[in-house]
Amino acid sequence: MGHSKKPGAPGRTTIPPAIVSSVTKQCLAIFKKLGFDRDYHLFIVPQQCYLYVEAQPMLPEDRDPPPLVTTSSTTHKPLGRLKYLGGTDRWEYQPYLWADEWWDERLVETGTSAQLFLGILVYKM
Repeated sequence: MGHSKKPGAPGRTTIPPAIVSSVTKQCLAIFKKLGFDRDYHLFIVPQQCYLYVEAQPMLPEDRDPPPLVTTSSTTHKPLGRLKYLGGTDRWEYQPYLWADEWWDERLVETGTSAQLFLGILVYKM
């Protein structure tokens, strides 16, 4: 429950590093293309079989981007998480429900990481 209670040890992931890197670059490109990078920092937190997608509002004096991939978060707003299903184009999206502070495993969508990340931005931003 809640974004501070991610399963497993912080920073430990079963997703291959090359896939984490590739998906992170795709997400950042989409984020920039839509212009969200002007107002928010994007964070991708790999943990267990998930990539947690989080954002933090950018302060006017805070123009240097923080690291995109991080192993922990405390002040970032969770947007959703992508679950790795064992293939580069096999992912599942689970939204974060702020009202209940938990990951909704009932409203699951599947697809490519890029499609699902775009869905996260449309749904949450």
